[in-house]
Amino acid sequence: MRVAAASAVESVPLSAIVIYYCACVLLFIEKGMAWATHVQGTMNADATTRPAGRRHPLRDVLLACILVLLLSQALIGALSLSALDRLVIDNTAERVELLAGQTSAQIQTGMRLGKPLAQYFGLSEMLTKLRQHLPDLLGASVVLSSGQVVASVGTGPQAASLLKALRNPGEDPGVGIVRHPSGAVYQTVAHGVVVAVPLMQSNTEMKGAVVLQVRRQDTRNSALMTNNLSVLAISTLGAAIILALFFRFVIPLYELASAGRARLLVPLLILLLAQGLYAVYTIHTFRTVWVQVTRENTQILGRGLQHDLDRVLGFGIAPDHLRGVDQPMARLAASFPVISELRLLDTDGRILNRANAHGAMPVQVSSASDDALTFPLKAKADGPVLASLQILPDELVIERGVHARILDAATVVAVALVAAIELLLLLTLLMDRAFAVPVRAITGEPVGLDDPSSVGSLVRPVMFGFLFALALPLSFLPIYARSLLPDGGSGQGAALLMALPIAAEMACGLLTALLAGRLIDRRGWQFPVLTGLLIAVAGNLACAAAGSLITFILARGLVGLGYGLAWMGLQGFVVIRSPAAYRGRNMASVVAGLFAGHLSGAAVGAMIMQQLGFSAVFVIGAVLLVLPAVGVLTLMWPYRHLPGQHEVRSAAAPAVRSWVALRKLLATRDFGMLLVGCVVPFSIAQVGLLTYALPLYMDAQGSTVASVGRILMLYGFCVIYVGPYMGRMADRSAHKKYWIAAGGLVGSIGLLSLHFASGILAAAIAVVLLALASCLAGGAQTAYMLSLNHVQNYGAGAATSVMRAADKFGQMLGPLLVGGLFASVGISGGLAVTGVLYLVATLAFMVFAPRLGRR
Repeated sequence: MRVAAASAVESVPLSAIVIYYCACVLLFIEKGMAWATHVQGTMNADATTRPAGRRHPLRDVLLACILVLLLSQALIGALSLSALDRLVIDNTAERVELLAGQTSAQIQTGMRLGKPLAQYFGLSEMLTKLRQHLPDLLGASVVLSSGQVVASVGTGPQAASLLKALRNPGEDPGVGIVRHPSGAVYQTVAHGVVVAVPLMQSNTEMKGAVVLQVRRQDTRNSALMTNNLSVLAISTLGAAIILALFFRFVIPLYELASAGRARLLVPLLILLLAQGLYAVYTIHTFRTVWVQVTRENTQILGRGLQHDLDRVLGFGIAPDHLRGVDQPMARLAASFPVISELRLLDTDGRILNRANAHGAMPVQVSSASDDALTFPLKAKADGPVLASLQILPDELVIERGVHARILDAATVVAVALVAAIELLLLLTLLMDRAFAVPVRAITGEPVGLDDPSSVGSLVRPVMFGFLFALALPLSFLPIYARSLLPDGGSGQGAALLMALPIAAEMACGLLTALLAGRLIDRRGWQFPVLTGLLIAVAGNLACAAAGSLITFILARGLVGLGYGLAWMGLQGFVVIRSPAAYRGRNMASVVAGLFAGHLSGAAVGAMIMQQLGFSAVFVIGAVLLVLPAVGVLTLMWPYRHLPGQHEVRSAAAPAVRSWVALRKLLATRDFGMLLVGCVVPFSIAQVGLLTYALPLYMDAQGSTVASVGRILMLYGFCVIYVGPYMGRMADRSAHKKYWIAAGGLVGSIGLLSLHFASGILAAAIAVVLLALASCLAGGAQTAYMLSLNHVQNYGAGAATSVMRAADKFGQMLGPLLVGGLFASVGISGGLAVTGVLYLVATLAFMVFAPRLGRR
């Protein structure tokens, strides 16, 4: 059931929100470029002190903190208002569907009595009466299943795509069309919402549809919107004032320069306080509006039954002599899940009839409900009350709906919090640069302004922005591919065809990952990074314009080419600029930024898709790829020509090996079994479940794309916040093999669990278990691999490249394998078989791989 904000409440258009958010981003970019100019000037200066022109570091830090606050509050505000706008659309569609359903029921009654729909008289009068309950009605029509209009009032709505969705209830409804559990479909158009309710001759034969179009009201000046924006502005202004007082009177300049990350503790707490206050208000608003709208929709249905009973009483029939009244009461309860029970009472409050969705109920004395809606029944409009109709809401359904609204608000808060933390880490880097002294080599040439042990902090914001943009469509890629199939995904082999775009993306990522190392050696790290970003932009725009599955596959291949180049170029920067002792720490920071962008981007992309459609997500992703490019040109650009890169790169680059040596390495019982038993199976399970299977599984369960985004967030949270602790525990362990095997067992159990349980909770548990498998095995795999004698003889750098290529190969194979299994044994069976293969591979690794101690 989809219920949302009151029909009189619309939210600010998303375009206005995006403009406001982009304005804040531009301010932040401007500040970052100013800092980059200062960095370049400092690195070329001879003195070891800051330039004389930079006399206000405290003011700059304060302004930067306020900019981060504005960005964070703008993000949470944009997401919250976007969620409210989605709820408004759903509520409008449900309200229209309820009234269209009543008209549809009247028409179907006549059809059952033998009236043909094409020659049904009185349809125009029925449609005209809808204006009494729908003052914002733009047009209404009754159409045959072929599309021929039988009757219409106002501007006849376009219903071709909606009729196609009604004729094929088992297929994907199409881009921008939402299907309700009742069978009705709706679509958001430029000036309103179009709802189509089927007219059934029997349970399976659709003869036509009732199609209504209502106006989307402009409520930017409504009380709800004004209050929401006021709370957002007040919380932001209060936090900014507290920040100013803190930096002005509490922390001295020398402490600000030497406190490290601890100096951001108070700004972080202030930011969390501001977001917490706004989040509490948002959750309260979601809950209050949802309950209010539920009661309003119930009243709409109750007034229709009230009108029918008033007409019967007008014939002179006494309320206690009504026969068969339980049947329309039962139909009304079945049409709206929120209704638990209906009662017909006399003037003394005695129950005359009771009914629920299953039919008549025994008449007995029962307690009154405070939440019941009462409708007086009269024989004449100005006559006395002869009886009353009571509608009792289902408290359990209402509670579930309230929890769903709270979950929506909590998702918004979580995404905004992750983005705020990443922005604060970027602020830490900029503050370090503001107070830093340029680092110089023995020859006196500058080698950088940043601490070499924290080079990963330079790449982390770039990686976050990069993955945020690329992860926007992850929650619906196979669903969008299904919508491009001619048969809507119902034909033979459709499951495998839907996997091809993801497989093409991973295959191209593998290809460019293998070529990026040579590009870094010849052209430097900046060439593959910027080239990859440009190719990714072109790939996203091509995805938005794709009109067939073939073009979509080619477009995702372009995205994979860009991803592989940029990802390997950023890794190359870390390897080149990091001392060997800090390389692992810096790489872990970059991976954390990757998953932070992954989890927040997937959730935001799901929300954007529900509001603007599939194509808009790809276009927005292409635009957002400009931000990591700005990060490269400001944060990392001063390092593009610094000396010392050749020596570091030569030491870090893998030596060229012959194919014979590679075959011998792959045939070993230790390294080969690590790839076959751990690296490749996990990559198959990871991409096969998260990117391919999860959207299709959740769609089969009737869940929305937003639910897919929320579940994907769980994976990122585990990897970011649980992975480092497990990695440190694995580092202290003497036997890394046990950690790798434990990860395989946990991940395979997660996939197998989907065969024995189903639903959103089962999918969430499977994803969390797969994330824990990544945390258990991820930190131990590299250490185990580097301790092998065959790896030492082959070369650690070259062996690492081979393992990375095997990982990409598994990611390419994952959607193809899982898609083939889906086509043969179904969704649950395919996931179970994947879990069995993962378990068998893990057991083979446990049995055949050697156990190595600490080295």
